[in-house]
Amino acid sequence: MEATLIQNGLLYDGTLENPPVTGDLLIRGDRIAAMGPHIDCPDAQVIDACGRAVTPGFIDVHRHADLAVFFDDFGSVELSQGLTTIGMGVCGFSFAPYTKKSQGLYPYVLSTHGPSADNARYVSMSSYLEALRTAPRAVNVSTLQGLGAIRLAVKGYDPSPFTKKELDTARGYVQEAIDCGLRGMSTGLVYLPEVYTSTEELEAILAPCKGRDLLYMPHMRDEASRLAEAVEESIRIARSAGMALGISHFKALGPDNWHETLERAIEKIEQARADGMDVSVDFYPYHGTATTLASILPASFLTEDFGRILANITTPESIDRLRRCYRTPGPKDEIMDLAFRWSHAMISGVTQPENQRYLGKTVHECAQMAGYEDEYPFIANLLASENGSVGMVGLNISPEDINRIAKLPYSMVISDSLYNHTDTPHPRIYASFPHILRHYVGETHVLTMQQAIHKMTQLPAQRMRYRHRGTLAVGNYADVLVFDPARIGDNATFDHGKRLSTGMDLVFVNGQLAWKDETRLCRAGVLLH
Repeated sequence: MEATLIQNGLLYDGTLENPPVTGDLLIRGDRIAAMGPHIDCPDAQVIDACGRAVTPGFIDVHRHADLAVFFDDFGSVELSQGLTTIGMGVCGFSFAPYTKKSQGLYPYVLSTHGPSADNARYVSMSSYLEALRTAPRAVNVSTLQGLGAIRLAVKGYDPSPFTKKELDTARGYVQEAIDCGLRGMSTGLVYLPEVYTSTEELEAILAPCKGRDLLYMPHMRDEASRLAEAVEESIRIARSAGMALGISHFKALGPDNWHETLERAIEKIEQARADGMDVSVDFYPYHGTATTLASILPASFLTEDFGRILANITTPESIDRLRRCYRTPGPKDEIMDLAFRWSHAMISGVTQPENQRYLGKTVHECAQMAGYEDEYPFIANLLASENGSVGMVGLNISPEDINRIAKLPYSMVISDSLYNHTDTPHPRIYASFPHILRHYVGETHVLTMQQAIHKMTQLPAQRMRYRHRGTLAVGNYADVLVFDPARIGDNATFDHGKRLSTGMDLVFVNGQLAWKDETRLCRAGVLLH
């Protein structure tokens, strides 16, 4: 069995309890075989890691790579950041189960997940997992079951409440996901069709999860003025189902909601934790979001099937109604200052040639370019021409709020990466984890190196129940990084988002050297479930 001996490195084991120590680490096969101050192994290949950090592989539990993972070139973006394990099936999106009613799924997610490699359709979660199992994988992968996919399979984009029969069918799909060994369920309550799902319906659908030690991971219904109320809803749903709660990309959107609204939400979380509930949050380390233009349409505007909405969205009546819904928000609508919103929301993903000129420009700038009197005719016409699939970046998060969240002991790092094909991606897909090291550790000292590594290794491994991963320990799988923190380069920016990170010297995935000299060497990942 092949062995690799990493000598003289500064070993961060991923925990907060053990300070880093200089020492050696022996990899044999796919496991860590020994750790100590001086290891002798004559048959091992020796790597001198003097002046380098040696850490567990980084874990990103929130990447929209459910389709991208099947492409042959997948992996360089991830490995260059030190990622050895990723989680998918987030924000309610999954690609199973798939029924005749799911037919609008692939066009709708083009701006979040990108295209399918082979146009496969997965009628069951077991068929999707089998495809993952047989595909070559550059990193370890796992998936949650997206409840949006279940609603779509049962009801399509029909906004009406679930019938009793439909609830039974939905619960059957949840049970299948549990039987497949998935670790939890996700929701995307701002995305179609889950925007139509009520709190009570979610509680009913998740009933099979009781007593299963599973995770509920929501993209909450509101991340702006009603953030605290959305946290309360999430706590209620998880508590009803007896599930742990992991709140996705925790933040407060818009200057009217910075600081004070965030603190009210944190109070709700910490009260639930004090009451004994298992609650965590995750965050990405940028002040800009990445989502879709359709996802920020007011809930009060989405009163019928999305296909019918799109078919009529450019009529004067629809544009007037869209304008009214934004300017006079309903009780379920996200509230944000509109002048700020449209001057800080940039178009990042389109497919039609005539719309390429809008990439990288704000919605306000685009409306002026197109000759409209305000933003709403532009939004309507762009959505219609792109069949509802438009990528968007919103520069609407407070850096101080990010620092506050980063310091929470129960927060972990994610990227929330989108995999749409664009030349203007959000930098978080290429650089989130190196950005933590360079900016939040090296420049601003918001986190210590040990804290940052913990939030990128042990904490997410514990959250997702990844056994024998997330820490450097004898017997654990050998997902191991070797790098000089001073040389880590998070090269992607909002102006130039499509740049690989640099400085990750060596990346081992399950004991195999997968990344060296800025090059992917092999695909050694496994399916975790």
